[in-house]
Amino acid sequence: MKIHPNRPKMNSRERVIRALEFDGPDRIPNGCYWLPGAFDKHGEELKCLFREFPNDFCQLVASFSTHVGYRDGINKDIWGCVWKNVNPGVLGRIIEHPLSDWGNLSIYSLPDPSELVDFHEIEKSIRNSGHELYILGDSENFFERLHWLRGYANTLIDLMNDGKELRKLIDLLFDFKVRYIKRWLELDVDGVYFLDDWGTMAGLMINPRLWRERFGPLYKQMVDLVHRSGRHVIFHSDGHILKIIPDFVEMGVDALNVQVKLLGVDMLSREFGGKICILADIDRQSILPFGTPDTVSEHIKEIIRAFSHLDGGLVSWGEIGPEVPLTNARTMLETFAKYGRYPLKVTDWLS
Repeated sequence: MKIHPNRPKMNSRERVIRALEFDGPDRIPNGCYWLPGAFDKHGEELKCLFREFPNDFCQLVASFSTHVGYRDGINKDIWGCVWKNVNPGVLGRIIEHPLSDWGNLSIYSLPDPSELVDFHEIEKSIRNSGHELYILGDSENFFERLHWLRGYANTLIDLMNDGKELRKLIDLLFDFKVRYIKRWLELDVDGVYFLDDWGTMAGLMINPRLWRERFGPLYKQMVDLVHRSGRHVIFHSDGHILKIIPDFVEMGVDALNVQVKLLGVDMLSREFGGKICILADIDRQSILPFGTPDTVSEHIKEIIRAFSHLDGGLVSWGEIGPEVPLTNARTMLETFAKYGRYPLKVTDWLS
């Protein structure tokens, strides 16, 4: 651990960079956020809460509020996927996949990156922001986009059959991803956020060997692209992805946003602490929505304790959904604020 005897207060950008690089942040950065459904329920109270506990990130990923999957009813997105939502404010499901029939592939056109994001407006926003927050750009989905276009069951069958249509679609999506990432890298962003859920509650969605053959090399090229520009890579994946975390470490991913309770807090610290920064997804399946403030606080203390031997390498990343009581949201933010100052002196509060 590096020694920082006079650790001054930092702005958000420096705090996040130091956390990602294990270089002595003053406190654990706050990356917690809310879903549209939570804002629909709590409104201004949520804004007040985050004014009290400010976020250290400026996330420029496609806004939840503009994603048609969060809207009520049946809506088609720019990719041609038709979403149905009966619980607006939480992501719905796709009921029509534009490439469910491979016959449509020859006439299908992917959108241009500029159709997804107004890069000129974002550039202007960054320029006017003063850049005190850590600015996180978007890489768009890859595997998820594949099965959103084709259908999940179809995609799994296609991967086993290894047909020419699937290879063509993967190539098209990879080309789009590279062009999209390059456009983000033209902006003054600090990092790029990759989003692809690869896990179920029990394990990977596909065989790890197949993942390493078909997707690992493509991710490596994208990670290298971002790193050559001097930016960080942050990768999000829900589910039990333990078998491919070493692959993310090897390819140089800077930070991994995972379900720490599902994977095991102590195991993550023991096996990967110091090798990759963890954006700790506060348990949003049971503790955050249905636990008491005490259980929320104890869960977060457990996470802090597990990574307390490192001088960085931990970011709070709790998702506030519509089921999360404001008292639990406040407890999450308060606990990180109270106990998350470096050096993390867990002996002060552990029996």
